[in-house]
Amino acid sequence: MPLLLVVVLLFFSSSCSVSSGQYYVSDDCSSVTHNPCNPLSVYAGDMSQYNNSIFYFIGTTNISYYDVNMNAVRNVTLHGLDQACLIGSRSNKRSIHIHNSNHVNISNISVYNLRVIARSSNNITITKSLFNKTEAVKTSFSIKLNNAFDINVSSSVFVHYAVVITYESIPVCSSELPHYSLILTNVTLLNYSKMELSTYHGASYNLSAIFYNYYNILHSFSAFNLGDGFCSFYIKNASFQSVLDFSYPFHINLDKNLKSVECKFPGIQLVSTFVIEDTQFRDNWYGPVIMEDTYLSRTLSNHFITIIMKSCLIANSVRRGLFIDEKFLTSVQINITDTELIGNEANLIVNSNAISLNNVTVATTCSTGLTLEASVVTIENKLKFKHNTGVVGGGLAINDSSQLILTSSANLEFIGNHASYKGGGIYLEETSGSGIILEAPNIPLTLINNSAGIFGDDIYGYTSNHGNNQFNLTNPNISSTGYVREIHFCNVNKNSSYKQIYPGQALKYHIVLLGYDYFGLLNVTDGILEIRDGLTPDSAHTVDHVYARPKPDSKCSLVKYKPNHPPSHVIHTMLFHTETFYSIYWDYIVNECPIGFSVDSSQGRSICSCSQSVSRENVMCNITSLNITHNGLLWIGTYHTSTPFNANATNPNACIINEDCLLYCSPNPVTFQLNDTQTQCVDNRGHRMCGSCRDGYSLLMGSNKCGQCHDNYMMIGWIALFAVMGVLLVVLLIALNLTVSVGTLNGLLFYANIVKLYEPVFSRKGALPALSQVISWINLDFGFEICLYNGMDSYAKQWLQFAFPLYLWIIIIIIIQLCRRYGKISRLMGSHAVPVLSTVFLLSYTKLVCTIVITLHKREITVYCTNESVRSVSLWYEDPNVEYAKGKHAGLFGFGLLLSVVFVIPYTLFLLLNSYYEKYLSNFKIFRKFWSHFKPIIDAYSGPMKDDYRFWPGLLLVARIPVLLSVTLVDSFIQSQHFLLSMLLTVSAIVLSLSHCFGGVYKKRMNNVLEVWFLLNLCIMASLSVAFTDESKLSHMNSFDALIKMLFKKQEEDDDPLLDATESHLTVDQQRRAMVPSSTDYPVSHIRIHVAPMKHFELAFKMFDLNDETQGPRHQWYKLDQKLTIEKFQEFHTLLNTKIYTPDRSVNFEDVKFFDHLMGCLSDIDTALGMYYAAGTSITPAELNEACKAVTGPSVSSHLVDVLFTIFDENSQFQVLISMDLALC
Repeated sequence: MPLLLVVVLLFFSSSCSVSSGQYYVSDDCSSVTHNPCNPLSVYAGDMSQYNNSIFYFIGTTNISYYDVNMNAVRNVTLHGLDQACLIGSRSNKRSIHIHNSNHVNISNISVYNLRVIARSSNNITITKSLFNKTEAVKTSFSIKLNNAFDINVSSSVFVHYAVVITYESIPVCSSELPHYSLILTNVTLLNYSKMELSTYHGASYNLSAIFYNYYNILHSFSAFNLGDGFCSFYIKNASFQSVLDFSYPFHINLDKNLKSVECKFPGIQLVSTFVIEDTQFRDNWYGPVIMEDTYLSRTLSNHFITIIMKSCLIANSVRRGLFIDEKFLTSVQINITDTELIGNEANLIVNSNAISLNNVTVATTCSTGLTLEASVVTIENKLKFKHNTGVVGGGLAINDSSQLILTSSANLEFIGNHASYKGGGIYLEETSGSGIILEAPNIPLTLINNSAGIFGDDIYGYTSNHGNNQFNLTNPNISSTGYVREIHFCNVNKNSSYKQIYPGQALKYHIVLLGYDYFGLLNVTDGILEIRDGLTPDSAHTVDHVYARPKPDSKCSLVKYKPNHPPSHVIHTMLFHTETFYSIYWDYIVNECPIGFSVDSSQGRSICSCSQSVSRENVMCNITSLNITHNGLLWIGTYHTSTPFNANATNPNACIINEDCLLYCSPNPVTFQLNDTQTQCVDNRGHRMCGSCRDGYSLLMGSNKCGQCHDNYMMIGWIALFAVMGVLLVVLLIALNLTVSVGTLNGLLFYANIVKLYEPVFSRKGALPALSQVISWINLDFGFEICLYNGMDSYAKQWLQFAFPLYLWIIIIIIIQLCRRYGKISRLMGSHAVPVLSTVFLLSYTKLVCTIVITLHKREITVYCTNESVRSVSLWYEDPNVEYAKGKHAGLFGFGLLLSVVFVIPYTLFLLLNSYYEKYLSNFKIFRKFWSHFKPIIDAYSGPMKDDYRFWPGLLLVARIPVLLSVTLVDSFIQSQHFLLSMLLTVSAIVLSLSHCFGGVYKKRMNNVLEVWFLLNLCIMASLSVAFTDESKLSHMNSFDALIKMLFKKQEEDDDPLLDATESHLTVDQQRRAMVPSSTDYPVSHIRIHVAPMKHFELAFKMFDLNDETQGPRHQWYKLDQKLTIEKFQEFHTLLNTKIYTPDRSVNFEDVKFFDHLMGCLSDIDTALGMYYAAGTSITPAELNEACKAVTGPSVSSHLVDVLFTIFDENSQFQVLISMDLALC
């Protein structure tokens, strides 16, 4: 009935039409020779009167204000002549409407920005046409065909166009099944075009769609929505190459049914087919995608769909190659035959029940060759996997209850596949019920050169014990294993009933996991273990799941777990359980925290952290390793270090020391255990607070280091040598008359004593050894490191420090007694005996006072005991292993105190107040005899002095005391360096000032000069040390040094740098080698300097140019009305290159030394330039050079003067204001 109605309507419309014929269409008919010719608007209003007509389009036709309506027309052709016809729309809203029409042809026309809409029409043909949307137009354009039957599109191109074809059911069912066609031949979609074809027509008619030579390229895609429509698709010689785009270039969507009219035709089975043959899917984000609509039921009633993919290539897909997701649709069968999947990221089949693979090759896939998830796949013939890679499963991964069914003709090959984890060839997720079903025996299985990072080079999870049929292995030497079936403890110790841990520590178990390999034998594997914790195995509850995997070259896996229990003596059970219900267990106990740790439950878990006795800033405790870590210069350990103990043990009587340690402790971060605290020490020291040497080491004479003694008999030789040296020293003093009575030794001894005391401050590695040795010998020191005997400690060393000066006293006293008894010896000695004795007293004074101070130095430390008691303990500072004034230190303490009372204090007061004694006390009879015995000694010291200044030797002794106490009692030479240098500078300046005020204390002018020279030398050394230690306090060198640092860079990196004031703390002997050098320590080699590049200057300027006005925030030099511009800054850079730095002249050591000398004479230079200063005029380089020569002599460095002048010559006029120059200097 509907078809009859259409025929009647067409008859009446044809009877009302004008006539058949040819018409020409052009916007410019004046240039057209053919007739009739009119614009398209003449015909567009109602084209139903132009049946059986051909419209020839010439030139360009623009549709701006009207649509083309082809309603109920037949045999109408729109044809472009010479392919020059353009139909476009300026309004972006115009369309060609085709409705209820028949035989409408569009050929040889280029269409721009125009919609084509066809509804309820037949026999529409589009050929040799172009549909293009220009980029300037934002509106989308499409060709929409709704229930347009028997469509033929050939040799056409669609650019940024959408072709939407929809088939819906007709209102009334026919008596016979109608057949309609859709044919696309040589059609190209490119540049974001799309083809969307939907079949929702049910069984009302049969649709046959053919795509031949169909090209889907450049970000275009094709979507086929297969509803409950009876149809057949055939795609051949197609190419889908959409490059990189997130859309699916080829998508079959199993869509829902629209519930339209259901037509039934007896004897006809509704089976739709979709065949894809000889088609390539290359270089896409996704290859072919077959998916089901989310809301579709699992069946399509009596409608079945078969999708066949044959002789296709799916290659180089970025995300997925083949992707199938049927969502368990039972009426869909997918067959893939003679197809290659090459170089894709992954290939995935999920939720599919009927997939058949026949002669398929999967190669060079990046993330597993083929992954099955909850799917059933049947192998009909050969399935080959070559050179695929993945994590779990290199070639094939069968997961989520998937089943791989192999028919009798199946053949599997796995060659060169690799899994970074396990299952290089095949991975079977056995725990989810996945499996491989063999429908026949001896199905060929080839496994060659597959590999896995951990387990199962060829197979993981599959064993031949399943089923009666087995594979026929072409290569029987395969590597395989499976999921965990059994677990056992490794190296079980029968004597160990339970483990013991501390809160926060992990229980560690070595467990072997065993699974079945392909042949059904137990083999080592990995897996997930369930951990249960409780008081008994039956009451244990799940607390965690861990992954266990054996280490390389081992069969056992290390399993760790940290229980969360407070300390107790209750036995707990740790149980390990597998998914196959196999269990093993072990008991354990949580003990009290060890020494130095205490329980912390603030984070919700009981864990042993630093105890109160150990806790302080930058101290960390690790209960897992029992390690304690701090940043150095700190000593943490037990009070009784001599008693060995186990760091794992708890000790209620243990006491902890946590004190700063600046002398012999490492300045670097250290990690240690309380039973091995020697890690915190340096110089081979150890024990409590690093106070003594480690076992096997001895304290060396000549330093505070510990070394090894290689020969015990050397002690005899050293003692003999020192005995002889004592005699030789006395003989040398007598023979050369080197005594204090001459007057030349007072300044020298004061200088030598101070320099020796300040050796850790003045000297550094590389100092002259000869000078160091002489100063050491003057101070009665060894001057070199020796091991006197094995086992020597600080206690013995201090006794030896007392021994040598006393030994010299004994020699002199013996000589004096021999002189009294034997006249010949007296005549030989002359009057030198008493002066020599006085000289030895003075030589040994500093040595003895320093030793006494060390002997009497005490340190109070706080001791924290585990029973929560805190007490203070007095220890000997030099060796904290010795209690102060107790035990063996009591004798040393008493002797030091005795020597102080008997010698040091009387000797000091005797020399300081000898004039008072002689003037007032010698008149008393009770003191007269006493004075007569000591007057020769006083005369030996005071003889060279003027009568008013006989106290001067005593004053020098008193001046030694604050310096000596400062050096001896400081904890760190580095941290106290400024204090020590300031103390020395103050004392030296006071003594030098007093000597100058007194106008010379010696009778001889030479003695005054020598003493002033020694004192001045000490002042200079202290001043230079202060200057070179802190760059911010460089006094006169501040400006020059700042410029050098900003504008130049040193090229000789091997020159030793000056000491940095911020340098980290060093040990005593490291400090002795790492201090500021004297002026003689500078390298003589040239210091090459380079001016920084211009771009560095500009970058430096921009860093401070906050408002981008190319002007600095400070005023320009001394001109307070101007700002420093970037142009001046760049000009300054040029002057540096041309004036200061020249390739043939560098700043060398002599220039730097001269500059130092020049800066000390600024006041004299100011006087020499007084005339220019008073007149306020500028000076030239020649005038500055002459002024420097007048002050420093003719050896002035002209080059350095030029350098200084150029630095301050702001305007390049070779003139500088002298006030500015001197101010900056």
